[in-house]
This record gives sequence, structure tokens and C-alpha cells, in this order.
Amino acid sequence: MKSTESRKTEKRKYGACAGILIYLYLSLPTLIFLTGWLKWYFALPFAALTAFACVRAFSDSVQERCFVLGGCNAGTFLKAALLISLWVYLSGIGGWCYQNSDHEVRNAIFRALVEYDWPVVSHGGDRGLVYYIGFWLPAACVGKVCGLEAGYAAQFMWAVAGIFIVYYLICIYRGKADLLPLLFLVFFSGLDYAGTWILGEEGTDLRLAAHLEWWAADFQFTSMTAQLFWVFNQAVPAWVATAAVLVQKNGKNMLFLLAVTMLSATIPFVGLIPIVLYLYAGRIRADRKNAKELLTFQNMVGVFVVGICMFLYLSGNISGGMIEKDNAHLVLQEPAAGWLRYFLFYFLEFGVYLYFLYRYRKSDSLIWFVTVLLLVCPFIKVGEGHDFCMRASVPALFVLMLRCMETWEGAWTDVCAESGSRECADKVTGVRTAGKKYLFAAYCAVLLLGAVTPFNEIHRSVRETFWRVTYGQSVRYPEIRIEGQLLRYGNFSGDVQGSFFYRYLADVHGVN
Repeated sequence: MKSTESRKTEKRKYGACAGILIYLYLSLPTLIFLTGWLKWYFALPFAALTAFACVRAFSDSVQERCFVLGGCNAGTFLKAALLISLWVYLSGIGGWCYQNSDHEVRNAIFRALVEYDWPVVSHGGDRGLVYYIGFWLPAACVGKVCGLEAGYAAQFMWAVAGIFIVYYLICIYRGKADLLPLLFLVFFSGLDYAGTWILGEEGTDLRLAAHLEWWAADFQFTSMTAQLFWVFNQAVPAWVATAAVLVQKNGKNMLFLLAVTMLSATIPFVGLIPIVLYLYAGRIRADRKNAKELLTFQNMVGVFVVGICMFLYLSGNISGGMIEKDNAHLVLQEPAAGWLRYFLFYFLEFGVYLYFLYRYRKSDSLIWFVTVLLLVCPFIKVGEGHDFCMRASVPALFVLMLRCMETWEGAWTDVCAESGSRECADKVTGVRTAGKKYLFAAYCAVLLLGAVTPFNEIHRSVRETFWRVTYGQSVRYPEIRIEGQLLRYGNFSGDVQGSFFYRYLADVHGVN
């Protein structure tokens, strides 16, 4: 039997290994970008500083709560890995299952990264790829060496690895390993089906497997499954970064984590900034000496090397520079009608969950902070679409999902306690014993109603894959043309001559 000291040593060993994998996962795309896009005299020092910052970060990273891969934990993690693989397979990542329409651009971006020289510039030399490309870079390296199909397989494995890291970090956050986090990752959602029904849309017929997320027209808070099935390149890195931020034991790596998220999940990175500031403020409130925690080597490299470099690259995308108020004029012109519209959206997307969170976790200030973030997001518009509302909300929705999962656990514990003893009362939550079963049942009903959204996404993937294979059709969504479309659209490219990054930092011949 192992001694207490040997168990602690073993846990520290696994904790160090986990920290290495987490920071390597987040930092590797940035390292590849720095070495593949920049002139060599910028690439060498910048990549070296970032690599050393990564080492410094994982040497002092997550809370000292880790899981030794033995006994029941190993079995649980194996089941989790298999379920995650199935989830990613159904999403269409890798091109082995039905792909939704957003893959037309994502497939083209990945092909460009595999087949073009880096940095990716049009054949005419006037347009360069400017997009959040981080997720694809490790798989693109495989594709360049072993071919496009091997790259797609690597893309699948990279997504599985990222989601498994998210699952592991949630287990650390909760202090236990079971499959409940996966159930919430897959099935947690706002009540899109209720919104579709209220507005009389056709998507209420579940046989249609409709995409329900757009029921509020130009507002959307996207479920985790829909994020994976449509915008996986932003979603997976954003989940990893948010989970990593939540389990940090101090603020020594916070800015570095933000910086290495920029290239993969640019808009969710913006939504993660206020959460990092909130957690940092909490550290200062606990002890003013913690104010100096941000002044670490890795954080400074994150801000002044990675952060500035990524800002210069991404600012070449002109769509990101168009910031407008989104539909605020409705509230000003017809306030009664406008506010009703917002209220319906907020209530069905997350407001109904706040009732249950209030009953069990009303003193948790992080819940109310992310609520404010979610209230603000729909009023901000970046570019011509509504990506800011959908993607800047990803970190806040992830936190909301975790709190809803913890609330479900608390409610279930109360019901079990009530069943064991009719005298049981919960002094912490203030929920009366007689009403606990009814409250739990109502909460489960709300969660199940929300689960219709991810169920539809999975249903559509299964149905379309079956029929397309049956009729000899490809499950991959036809990609757009790289030269005539991808490198001409303002959402995905920028002018090389007008870009500071491409003119002075990028290794592009003939540009000065």
C-alpha cells in the first residue's frame, strides 16, 4: 500500500504532466505561427521567448488537484475519451461525417494552409490570409508532410485532445472524475426549442432536425454542441483557455493564457478578458500583495511579444475594425416592443437558469458577473455579421454551464438526502425540504428542453450521413475557391501592401 508521501509525489508528477500538455496545447499554434509566418530574425527570438514562457507557465500552473490514472479513474477517462471521439466524429471535423455549411470556408482555409507556402498569400501577392487560424496549424503541419487526408485525421485528433483537456480541467475544478461534465458539455443549451415554438417556426417538428439557434433572428447564444459542429476552430481553444483560467491557483499565467488564445479564438478571447480581470480582482481583494502576480516573465512575454504580434496580424482583417451597436435603435424608437424582444431572448437563453442558480448559489458573484456580460453582448456588433454576440459569449456560457452543472449536483444531493431522511433541511441553499423534489424535477425539465438544440444537431448529422452514404454523395461540404473567394473576402483576408504585419514582420518576398 502506498504511503501518503508517495501518493503526493505521484500526484505532483501527474499534475506536472497535465500542466505541460495543457500549456503545450494552447501554445503550440502560436509557436508554429511565429516560426512559419515571420522573418527569421523575428521568428527565432519571438519563438524562443514564447517557448520559455510556456515552460515557466506550466511549472507554476493549475491547482494541486490532479488525478492519478489508475483504478476507476483510468476507466472513467477511457470512457470519456471514447465519448469525446464520438462527439467529434459526429461534428464533421476530419470530414468523416456530415458537415454543416460553415465547413465550406473552414475546409478551404485548411486546404490553403496545407497546400500554400507560409505565410499564405494569393498568387498575385496582393492578399494575405488573415483569420483565427491557430486551431488548424498543428494539423496543417501534418498535412504538409503526409498529405491533406492525413491532415484531416490530425485535425480530428487535435479536436479530441482539446476536448479531453477541457474535460480533465473540469474534473480538477470539481475535485472528482465522472462523466457528468461530458453530459453537460454535449447537451447544455438555452431553450431554443421554446423560442422556435413561440414564434411559430417550422423547426418545432423534431423530424426536421432543424438548426434552432437562430430563432431570435440576429441574436444567438450558441450551445456547446452547435459550437463544435459549426465553429470548432474557435470553440475548442476557447473552452480550453476558459477552463485553464478557472483552475489557476494564482494570476501568474493569466495574461499568457489570454495571449496564446488570440490566434485560435480571437472573439472568445475578447469575452475572456473581463472574466480574467474579475478573477484577478478577487485575488487582490483577498490579499493586496497579489496585485504583483501579473508581473511575471510569462505574462510579459504574452502581452509584449505574443499579444502585439497577434494584434498586428489580426488587425489586417478589416471586418474586425467595424464596430457598431447592434439593434439598439429598436429600443430607442419603440422601447416597449424592443425590450420585449430582448427579454424573450435573455429569458429563454439563460434567464430561466438564473432562477435555479439563485435558489442554490445566490451568493456566487461570478454568476452575476457573467450574467452582465451576457446582457451586454447582443448590443455590440463587429463586422457585417453577428459573430460578436455568438462568440464573445462563449467563455461566459462555459462558466454558466459549469454553475448549472454544480446546481444540478446540489439539487440531486438534496433530493437524495430528503429520501433518506424526511427531517433533512438544507440551511445553505434555503430550499425547504418539502419542495426540493419539485424544484429538482422542474430543473431537469428545463435542462431537457434545452437539450433539444444539441439533439437536433446530432440528429441532423446522423441522418444526413446515413442518406448521403446511401445515395453515394459526399458528406463533406463543398469548399469555396481559395483564390477567387477565400483570399478575396474581407472576413478571411487582408491587403498585403496595407498591412504593417505583412510589410515588416511576415516573410513575404516582394513586399516592402
